Amino acid sequence: MKALNKLIRLKWLQHSVFWVLSIYAIGSYFSIASIFTFIDYFYALLFHIPLFFLVYVNLRFLVPKFLQKGKYIPYTALVVANIFAAYLLHELTFEFLLPLLPTEYYMVSFTEWQVLVNIFIIYLVLTTLLKLSKSWYTLQQVEKEKVELELKSLKMQINPHFLFNSLNSIYAMALVKSDKTAASVLELSNLLRYMIYEVGDKRVSLEKEVEIIQGYLDLQRLRSDASTEVNFQIEGDLKGKMIAPLLFFPLIENSFKHGVKGVSDSAFVHMHLKCSNDQIDFSIVNNKGEIDDMEAGQYGGIGLQNVSSRLALIYPKKHEFKVEDEQDKFSVHLTIKL
Repeated sequence: MKALNKLIRLKWLQHSVFWVLSIYAIGSYFSIASIFTFIDYFYALLFHIPLFFLVYVNLRFLVPKFLQKGKYIPYTALVVANIFAAYLLHELTFEFLLPLLPTEYYMVSFTEWQVLVNIFIIYLVLTTLLKLSKSWYTLQQVEKEKVELELKSLKMQINPHFLFNSLNSIYAMALVKSDKTAASVLELSNLLRYMIYEVGDKRVSLEKEVEIIQGYLDLQRLRSDASTEVNFQIEGDLKGKMIAPLLFFPLIENSFKHGVKGVSDSAFVHMHLKCSNDQIDFSIVNNKGEIDDMEAGQYGGIGLQNVSSRLALIYPKKHEFKVEDEQDKFSVHLTIKL
């Protein structure tokens, strides 16, 4: 099937099929007898000499240089000139070229100029529309591939970033021989299994996504101080809802990375998820903690940039993303129309 599709996309094959059908149609149009003979096709082939000129001057030069660049007045003038040149070539073919050919047939162009011009216009309009539709389809494919590539790139930014933070936390636990180390490794394993095997689709179950978020929060609770307040409130029915995978994770990571870190007695992360029939509201409020030199640089903004970029690609004009940076707390609010 792939080989067949690849063959169909071959430009030379498309053009060949078009002109073969065209020669047959023109031969049928001018045929006198009910049965086509060699003379009918020979006449049709000669008739196509100006058509070849007309069509390819338009497709190769006029359309890309003028029509597709919005230069409509010059394009119209040049199309008229192109039709006139094709008409002259038609007359030249039958009045001067044909008599030079060693053939027993004597043929003349018995087409009235009005009919000839109409045929020229039909071919110009038809081939131009085919050209524009193909260009539009190609552009759509390129844009689709570009979006998919960008989404894959953005998704890949999540996994290494999350893994980097989690391994650092577990490493710190291992250094002090914390009893929480084994449980942390198990939670991380579950999260990685989800990321590797279950987020390949464009949409995932919101129920499953929330379950994984709960696992991530359990992992963060293991590494956080006992006084750290972490809560996740869920409102509404999650069943049947689908969402882009790992969309909330960068926001949650940031809330712990920039909020809880370095605070011993007043750290908090408050999350709220509300679902309705056609909308999802997700918000996080966290305190402001200490930020080291690396976090103040390029790594600090990956989460918000990632979410903003993915939202623009996946939910264009169907989302609202607000960030509030206050003196003692940081909050984000995301609304998605399903």
